[in-house]
Amino acid sequence: MKSLLAAFLALAFVTAAAAKPPQTEEERNAALRSLTWRDGEALALPLSHGTLHAPEGVRQLLGKDAAALWEALNGVDAPSGMEASLFDPGTEALVFFQKLGSGYVKLDDWEEVDADAMLKSVSENTEADNARRKAAGIPGLHVVGWREKPHLDRATNTVRWSFEARDEENGELVNSVALVLGRDGFEKLIWVGAKKDAGDNDLLKVAQASFAFPLGGRYDDFRAGDKVAEYGIAGLVASVLGAKVAAKLGLLALAAVFAKKIGVFLLVPLFAAAAWMKRRFTRNKSG
Repeated sequence: MKSLLAAFLALAFVTAAAAKPPQTEEERNAALRSLTWRDGEALALPLSHGTLHAPEGVRQLLGKDAAALWEALNGVDAPSGMEASLFDPGTEALVFFQKLGSGYVKLDDWEEVDADAMLKSVSENTEADNARRKAAGIPGLHVVGWREKPHLDRATNTVRWSFEARDEENGELVNSVALVLGRDGFEKLIWVGAKKDAGDNDLLKVAQASFAFPLGGRYDDFRAGDKVAEYGIAGLVASVLGAKVAAKLGLLALAAVFAKKIGVFLLVPLFAAAAWMKRRFTRNKSG
């Protein structure tokens, strides 16, 4: 019983900043005002035990504050593993950090990645979620297509992909994801920003450069005898995206596990909260 209670309290700490996510503009503003922003600090992340040290001018949130920001944007509980967030007042872009998975993920099955199936799955999930968004006063989102199909960078042991989307009230935006593989599990980085700001020097690249697994916890630190994940990289990508292609790979159990931990993959909106934060930081740069 004690172990169950401890697990519940730990999950509550990283997944929710309030009993119920904000459902009105007033509640969202109150949640945003309560956030503790950090500047220029080297943050010790609570789940990956990695470090995050963003450059000056990029605002940082840690732990429950990052979860609270997610909830203000989406109107639902933050997913499991949320441990940090970055905000760039200049571009109004955001990055969220999640620690997920366990074990060393092999790269042997990369050729089995099915980008078309993944795009279809994410589009269906996003459309199904629009009723809930609108009920919480958040504009609907629609997937336009791939901006960047999933690709594996073997030099950095990172998978990255990017979707173009349309916000019904504010126009075009981009959601990009990077999966940074570690010795035990991986860090999921989600970039949200305007289409014009997506590119080689976007906040996702800054976020990747600002994050590091702890010494001994990097992907290249793997040693014989370490736990190896029961899925490869193709299965992981499919399951993180909630893609039906996971069934083709015989990974229904894996997909179910990730669904419980992170839910189906949803695009993240941006503009209302980002505009509020930009006004706040313009008025009070020390806030």
